[in-house]
Amino acid sequence: MNIAITIFKYFPFGGLQRYMLALANEAVARGHKVTVFCGVWQGDFPEGVDVRVIKRPVWFNVAGVRSFTAAFQDVYNKSEFDLLIGFNKMPGLDFYFLGDSCFAQKALLERSFLYKFAPRSVLYLNYEKSVFGGDSCTNILTQIMSEQKVFARFYSTAIDRFFLWPPDISLKHIQSSGLPEVKLEFRRKLHLPDAAKIILCIGSGFHTKGVDISIAAFFELTKIDTDNKYALVVVGADEPGRYLEIAKNLGVDASVFFLGALSPIGDVLAAADVLLHPARKEMGGNVILESMISGLPVIASKVCGYAPYISRYLMGEVIDSGEKPQNIARIILSVLSVDKNYWSCCAQNLLQKESFFCSTKTVVSILEDFFTSSKRHQVVVANSKQKVILREELLAEFSGRDIFSLMENMPGVVAREMSDRQTLRFEINGQGYYRKWHRGVGWKEVFKNLLQLRMPVLGAKNEWDALNKLCALNVPSLVPLAYGVRGKSPAYQQSFIVTRELTDVIQLDHFFEQHSVSIKTKRLILTKIAVISREMHAAGINHRDFYLCHFMLDMASLAENAEPDIYLIDLHRAQLRLQVPERWLIKDLGGLFFSSLNLHFTSRDYLHFLCVYFKQDLRVILSDKKKLLEKIRARACSTYRRDFGHDPLLPG
Repeated sequence: MNIAITIFKYFPFGGLQRYMLALANEAVARGHKVTVFCGVWQGDFPEGVDVRVIKRPVWFNVAGVRSFTAAFQDVYNKSEFDLLIGFNKMPGLDFYFLGDSCFAQKALLERSFLYKFAPRSVLYLNYEKSVFGGDSCTNILTQIMSEQKVFARFYSTAIDRFFLWPPDISLKHIQSSGLPEVKLEFRRKLHLPDAAKIILCIGSGFHTKGVDISIAAFFELTKIDTDNKYALVVVGADEPGRYLEIAKNLGVDASVFFLGALSPIGDVLAAADVLLHPARKEMGGNVILESMISGLPVIASKVCGYAPYISRYLMGEVIDSGEKPQNIARIILSVLSVDKNYWSCCAQNLLQKESFFCSTKTVVSILEDFFTSSKRHQVVVANSKQKVILREELLAEFSGRDIFSLMENMPGVVAREMSDRQTLRFEINGQGYYRKWHRGVGWKEVFKNLLQLRMPVLGAKNEWDALNKLCALNVPSLVPLAYGVRGKSPAYQQSFIVTRELTDVIQLDHFFEQHSVSIKTKRLILTKIAVISREMHAAGINHRDFYLCHFMLDMASLAENAEPDIYLIDLHRAQLRLQVPERWLIKDLGGLFFSSLNLHFTSRDYLHFLCVYFKQDLRVILSDKKKLLEKIRARACSTYRRDFGHDPLLPG
């Protein structure tokens, strides 16, 4: 393969940069050609790798990022390369190494309303969407698979676009001289007593790594324990001025040392007594594993992707984000009180059970398999007149054809016919599918909804977006396989969606009407409905037609006496936001309650649903959610009176 790699800036001591270089070297070792495009390169060029520096007279601020991206696209000849791998977010990548947390989460949930309109936010959100968006064909190499759900909430990024890049530790980087006098020599260089305890911080980007938090905790430590001598040693590439000022203001500057960036760091790890890593954000955190492998206990914040290794192998403590410096100081004392032989035994256990030294080989194999198989998650064809997305088995079946003409004239059995849309069942090679064809709602429907302060449903997009988000979050629903839209007029826009047919299923309301259901089975079903409801609403989706008839039960799954397979369908009118407003939450849950009122559910059944849905103790729910529950009940009773002409008989 001829592989192109992009990275804004390379310097020898960055974690992102080390991953990039490891990938490039492994690919070259396997006989592939590698070209790295970057804005800045510090250090020696790697042997066998073609490094092309795109010089731009700006910093890597908003203008610099935009300028580099534009310059790269000017010099990048796509036909020359087989794969494009990015270590920073930008459009047009085949693979992206996930080295940063989700910017949308920060911009849309953690900052002020105006933050997302700043030029920096607009650019980063657009670049992030170009990588993670539902229309993107970019695959993601991630250090932590749990990050997929974070991005899925904002971009509906499918899980099959994520590939795990396991921890990759460089033995050369953590190599130690192994001499017994390392500890003493290191202390003497810093003019410290031989018995001094060293708290170590490692990482470039001192604010992100929480160096100011470490200094504050170190100050508290010196107040708590005045009998022993302590030193805080910081290793990493950043400007120390601000942090030295913090240490000076606290009166501990004589015991805080900034050593700059170092490699290898084995002797530093061997000389230290504990690694303190209260990072504000950290996708992985190689330094955590490097320390643990070296027998050094670790205290790290739980936002770090690799923090679970600390708990799993009992190699220190995981602290909350925003932990008070006084508490961190006490934790440091507790960790330092443990015999060092214990940490050595834990490190040996870690090395026996985990492999951290050849993961780049796995990643290059992923790239090779992707290239040779030519397997694509989806194909997006878009122009000024129309847009079409095809996935999975429909890729081979429909590629190269006039999709809109095919969908409009698809032979099959009409399942539902309405003035503005048609639902049709068709088969391909014995597999059933449903196609919804939207003809356009007309201006009358558009204005009617707007006058009622509601956004009109113009076509298949609502259902397509909702199904993609549910699938990305592993909420059981229909599988969306194709989508298309054409026309500029919102009133007469044509669109379609194709989903895979569910077989051997029954509507839940029909199931309860036709079968005598045991208490255990009923509780299993209610638990599954509550989980689906909770996850859907947590994802910012409200259904608008949330009734039991839109839950489909796989009868065969009940025979196994385990969690039943239940699927949520008919999301044609679904709405998507960051958070579901209370009004629409009440409508959904009120509709679900209404649809169950004639099915002989007991008060215990409803209370069980509430405990699962809210994930709280029943007493807390009945106290804290009292007004919300009253509104849900009122909504259900109002709908019942409208449909049946009298009040429902509510369970006692």
